[in-house]
Amino acid sequence: MKIQKTDWGYIEWRHIHDENDKKQLMDIRISVVLPGKSQPKHTHYSEEQMLYVISGEGIHIINGEKHHKKAGEFVYIDGGATHETHNIGNEPLRELLVSNPVIVNNYDYKEEKLDGLKGIIETIQSQFIEPLNIPITIYDSSWNILLQTKCFNNYCIKTCALNGRFTYCNCLTPKNISDDEEYTFKCSHGLTIYHIPIIYGEEIIGYIRGGHILLATGDKKNEYKEIYDTPAGTAMSIKRLLIQISKSIVNYYGFTKLRNEVEEKNIAIEKTSKLREELKNNLIKEQEKVTNLKINHHFLFNTLNSMASMALEKDCFDLYSAIIDLSKLFRYTMDVESEFIELEKEIDYVKKYLNLQKIRYGDKLEIEYDLDEDYNNLRVPFNFLQPIVENAFVHGFKDSVNKKNLKIATFFYNERLRIVVNNNGSHLSDHDICVVIQKMHSNSGHGLALIHNKLQLAFGNNFKMDVVSNEKEDTSFIIDIPILSMSKK
Repeated sequence: MKIQKTDWGYIEWRHIHDENDKKQLMDIRISVVLPGKSQPKHTHYSEEQMLYVISGEGIHIINGEKHHKKAGEFVYIDGGATHETHNIGNEPLRELLVSNPVIVNNYDYKEEKLDGLKGIIETIQSQFIEPLNIPITIYDSSWNILLQTKCFNNYCIKTCALNGRFTYCNCLTPKNISDDEEYTFKCSHGLTIYHIPIIYGEEIIGYIRGGHILLATGDKKNEYKEIYDTPAGTAMSIKRLLIQISKSIVNYYGFTKLRNEVEEKNIAIEKTSKLREELKNNLIKEQEKVTNLKINHHFLFNTLNSMASMALEKDCFDLYSAIIDLSKLFRYTMDVESEFIELEKEIDYVKKYLNLQKIRYGDKLEIEYDLDEDYNNLRVPFNFLQPIVENAFVHGFKDSVNKKNLKIATFFYNERLRIVVNNNGSHLSDHDICVVIQKMHSNSGHGLALIHNKLQLAFGNNFKMDVVSNEKEDTSFIIDIPILSMSKK
């Protein structure tokens, strides 16, 4: 039987639980307070106790309330309670003391979103840290203090307090240690401190420092009269309590992280659902527009046919041809639904467009075609050529007063089909060409950028679209597209 001598008496240890045996938690001892002696005030923040008075008479002060007890009576002390014992009789006060460690693994998860580790600690602080009156300091991974309780013992307060705070105490400052391991050390004043890392997965998210106890040393009396010498069993319970707090923080942290991820996914799903609904509504609107456009096109075709009949009746053959070309232009844009079309049809569409421009400019416009008919059946992106030709009139011929020459050529070049649209309009400087090329690659959805995007969707990066300009050779838009993916005539 182990005897622990104290300044107020002694303790007979009958059973100390094995820290490595999870089935053992209880400690049993007989506490003897000598006549005229008193146990100093201390806090039972790691365990609850039951005391049975075997002999003698004494007063127990629990949380400031006095309890006069004698032989045959018992006292219960809750975890976190303050306690002191006074022998008021003429014989030793002998008490059977059974202690059980406090377990902290039950807590209510908050429904609201918490602000990281700090929010979690503020939540569990009110649930089970404050009720235990435990001296504890909790840090984040950068050693910033997130929580520091105000229940340090009087010895700590007298020795190390700075305006009531312990931030600068020697035992609470970061140390050059292996932060991912539990360890025990003594402060410069002889108190035992426990260091517990808070580890989530493989990540250290914080640290716990606590204990601040004077460990009992067998038959050696306590040299510190102002502080309670803590039994070994109680010290083990204190360390276990700090480890439980660390695990509770990790569990809460994991729960919060998982819940936040679920909330983010739910928000993403909700946004996706809203976007899907918007796309559905937009599709319906676009379908309505297409339907209305087709109706308007049919009206336009009927009107153009009527105008063509009137032109024939009055022998206006040029007007008749122009109306027919315009009608075919509209029908081409409405009837073609596929992404690709034969090059011959695309060229024919451009010819109809240029016939109308010929009416506008007359002899001031000269058009030349140099087309390799071997590639007439090659499939090309629908309506990619006319906007390039139109660009010559919108920009190239804009300020030109001379005769306008426009040439379209197709030919085999370097294992590809090369299409060249050449005009003798405005000369482009190197800077102007750079601006044009930048606009082509801008993905703006307008003008030449729209054509570049159309070709990119059709051929990926396996095509070339370029522009060259000089005073002698005029300005040319050059398109090289692959032949391998197309059927040759």
